[in-house]
Amino acid sequence: MNENIASNPPSHNAPANSFSPPGELYTVRGLRAFLQSNGRYLSRSLGQHFLLNRNLLSSVLDSTALPQSVSIIEIGPGLGHLTWLLLQRGLSVTAVEKDKVFAQLLQKIAGRQNVSSSSLHIIQDDALAIDFSRLAQQSGARHVIGNLPYNVATPILFRLAYCPFRFEGIFVMIQKEVGERITASPGSKAYGRLSIVLNYLYHVKKIRVIPPNTFFPMPKVDSIVLQFTPKPDTDIHLAQTILEKIVKTGFLHRRKKIRKQLLGITIKTLTFDESFLTTAEQEMGFDFEQRAEQWLVETWVRFAQYINDHTPKF
Repeated sequence: MNENIASNPPSHNAPANSFSPPGELYTVRGLRAFLQSNGRYLSRSLGQHFLLNRNLLSSVLDSTALPQSVSIIEIGPGLGHLTWLLLQRGLSVTAVEKDKVFAQLLQKIAGRQNVSSSSLHIIQDDALAIDFSRLAQQSGARHVIGNLPYNVATPILFRLAYCPFRFEGIFVMIQKEVGERITASPGSKAYGRLSIVLNYLYHVKKIRVIPPNTFFPMPKVDSIVLQFTPKPDTDIHLAQTILEKIVKTGFLHRRKKIRKQLLGITIKTLTFDESFLTTAEQEMGFDFEQRAEQWLVETWVRFAQYINDHTPKF
């Protein structure tokens, strides 16, 4: 895939644009007419829901406090409802759109609105396959924003989290249920892999809940906008190779004690037998008689670090 619709990456010093966003795209009637005139229909498989409320979008952008005249990567721009507002504020956008027809239509609208290629660079590619580190280096982007499709939001978030390039800020709109799992506290039913791994790597801030009636077509659930700011002194490799794996194992059966979940598993070259767990209890005070949801994020991280320190090196 990886088709570049525009020829040049945007300059991160692009000036604020004087154009007005295409107003007809922010109404159901106008959006329908535009899609029909281009022989296009929405795809449920791609999770295409357009947030049409321009005032709400502007309010969300105000809450992000994004600096002006910087470059940003946008995931899933669709027809640019957010893109045009970013450009209007003086940001330059590298837009990653999986749907080939939408990428072409986005470029068509950009041409109609006289948006220069130095301000908007459209890439037709899959966010689950693209190299975000390379894209950041090419575009000069230090921030990511996107309305993530419900069905792939979690894997996209983990791709961004494990990206070697540390973005200064990630702003995503996702299904509220997923957001609640990310922000869940220990002991709650929603607490688990997402909560632990992402809160180890990031400061997570709730920006706003978005009701279904602001979208077209209208989804069946609420959405939420979250902001991720990287924490200093965190270990991405540890999170990806050890922390996520032990957390996933620990939460396989939420009512079972951690000891029963971990016994017999192997992480890298280290097998968790009774001797290893007993030693970890004695040396570090881990309580494997608790359930996974009772351990704080910090406890899971300490255990991941302990595993890493005691993994045989060959």
